[in-house]
Amino acid sequence: MALRIELDHASHVWRSTGNGVDLSVPVNPHSGLPCAWYRGPATAEPVRSNGWVGSVAEGGSVNFRDVAFNPHAHGTHTETREHVRDEFHPVDALARSGALPFLVPSLLIDAHPESVEDDWVVPLSALARHAPWMRTHQPSAVILRCTHGDVQRDWSQTNPPYLDAGFAEELVAQGVQHLLLDLPSVDREVDGGELRAHHAFFGPVSSPREGATISELLCVPIGLQAGPGLLAMQVAPFVHDAAPSRPLWFPATIEAHK
Repeated sequence: MALRIELDHASHVWRSTGNGVDLSVPVNPHSGLPCAWYRGPATAEPVRSNGWVGSVAEGGSVNFRDVAFNPHAHGTHTETREHVRDEFHPVDALARSGALPFLVPSLLIDAHPESVEDDWVVPLSALARHAPWMRTHQPSAVILRCTHGDVQRDWSQTNPPYLDAGFAEELVAQGVQHLLLDLPSVDREVDGGELRAHHAFFGPVSSPREGATISELLCVPIGLQAGPGLLAMQVAPFVHDAAPSRPLWFPATIEAHK
């Protein structure tokens, strides 16, 4: 069975053939990784009530577990401006309304961090070199590959890389609605609550960028070719500012309309 996808966008036809590549990292209470933001591992515990136990291994009739996790800390997740604003704007509502499309024309960029004083910063130059292509093809999403795929770790207190000043602003200027990357955050782990890139990408309180999302803690395989693709944004039905997600990447070719 061969999957063929064709999408008209910005006076071009985007085409993809074949299976998608899963860019997600699952919430895993068994390994406890990944984790971030000082939360420790996700957990899964059998329910115990009046002598009954939700564990087949312990003699129960079914496995019936309570799972505790933080969507920002324990796997790939997609978030809305509610993450940094005092408003109710759950990601589930975006998906159900169509404001978060199922299939998005996208660009995968290699954006390896550079050493800047005591930090590692994803340089604006990694984006700038693609500016002419982006102006022509107008991708709705940009995926940043910043690591070598080694995301299954405890990121807490490691000062992970973050976006250079002006990076989020340039994405906004290019009309990018969905930003995805394989780091715990677009911002510095400890920045005094400034969250500069988050606020820049989601827009000011007075005129927020409707439908904008940020997805973090992806795993982008090192062997996956950078370039254009179609992105299936699969988000768990979870009424919250962020929800676990499974971005699927379909490498694409692009042709101008004849």
